[in-house]
Amino acid sequence: MSDSFWRPLNAADLLAVARDMRASDRDEIFATRFDNDIASLIADLLASDPLGAIIPAADGQAVAAIGASEMWPGHWAVWMFATERWPEVSRKTTRFARQILRPALRSLGARRAECRSAWAHKVAHRWLVHLGAEVEAIHPAYGRDGETFIGFVFYGDKDMCGLPQRPRPNTRISRPQTATPAAAPEPVATDAADLELRRLRALTGRRSTILTPEPGKLGSAPTSANQLLGS
Repeated sequence: MSDSFWRPLNAADLLAVARDMRASDRDEIFATRFDNDIASLIADLLASDPLGAIIPAADGQAVAAIGASEMWPGHWAVWMFATERWPEVSRKTTRFARQILRPALRSLGARRAECRSAWAHKVAHRWLVHLGAEVEAIHPAYGRDGETFIGFVFYGDKDMCGLPQRPRPNTRISRPQTATPAAAPEPVATDAADLELRRLRALTGRRSTILTPEPGKLGSAPTSANQLLGS
């Protein structure tokens, strides 16, 4: 149950992507962990029984890892990280999200999928909004060194990862209306967090989802002295 442009999550590919991931991904991920240990990160991901896939480049090298873990029934945490070769697989990753991940996650009864992205990771913000994520909140001092994060959310009752819908022309004839008092101007944002929240909410997009690989294809988590790293 696979296609040439993706393959199931597995420990070897996850480690390969994590070791060469973009600096922005590295900073974002480890800002919410106790250490910067990559093996521990991958072990924890696999221990969460994730749904997802590896997206390789044309030469077969693993470039992006995308996944989700069910936190409780209907509520999922989603994630994605990639190497500097991300531009080579960005369209394939989006295609995977829209054509495969969306129906898989919805079939599992997902009502909500969320993630938190570091304030400085603008590339991630644009991609999340393109997929349909909505900005839910700003989280000051969220990272271990006080970094601000932005909370994004996808809702399962909407068209997650769907293509943009073109607005239909309004063919109805409007009746003349009497003038109404002008609405009061919107207050001007007074800090960077408010400005960023307004900017992100002004963007439009669709929604995102994840696929479950067949059991046994995830591979073994990295171990040390017969103990699962990160446990």
